[in-house]
Amino acid sequence: MTTGRTTRKTGRTAGRKPGSRNKVLHTRRVRLPMGWMVLLTMLVVSVFAYLFLCTTTERLANQIKSEEQEIEQLRRRVASEEVRWSEMVGPRRLEEALRKHRLVMNYPANHQIVHVRDMAMWESGQGSADMIGQLDRFEGGRARP
Repeated sequence: MTTGRTTRKTGRTAGRKPGSRNKVLHTRRVRLPMGWMVLLTMLVVSVFAYLFLCTTTERLANQIKSEEQEIEQLRRRVASEEVRWSEMVGPRRLEEALRKHRLVMNYPANHQIVHVRDMAMWESGQGSADMIGQLDRFEGGRARP
C-alpha cells in the first residue's frame, strides 16, 4: 500500500485512518469541568427565578392598584348614599311624606311608653313584673296615684 493510491479491497486511500472522511465524528468538543456546569446551571435557574418573581410582583402591584381604585370608588359611593339617606330621613322630608300620605302622627302619650330596665332578663322571661314598669308614674317630679 502506498500513499495516495486506493486499494482495491476497501476503496480507501492508503494513508488515511478508517473513518477519517467523516468529519462530524471527529469534531472537537469543548469540555467544561463539572463545577463550571453546576455553576452555569445555577445561574440560568436563578435568572429564570428572578424573572418569574419580577413578573409576579408586577402583576400583584397592578392588582393592588386596581383594587385600591375600586375601594376609593366604593367609599365615594357610600358617602353619597349616606348623604342621600340623611336627606331622606331628615325632619323636613319626613313631614312632607306624612302630609303626602295623609298620616297623622303625634308623640306617644305617657301611658303608651314602656321602659325596660334590664333587657337581657326581660328577653329571657326570668324577670319579675316590676322589672317592666311604666315610668310615667312620675310626671313633672310628682308621683301619680
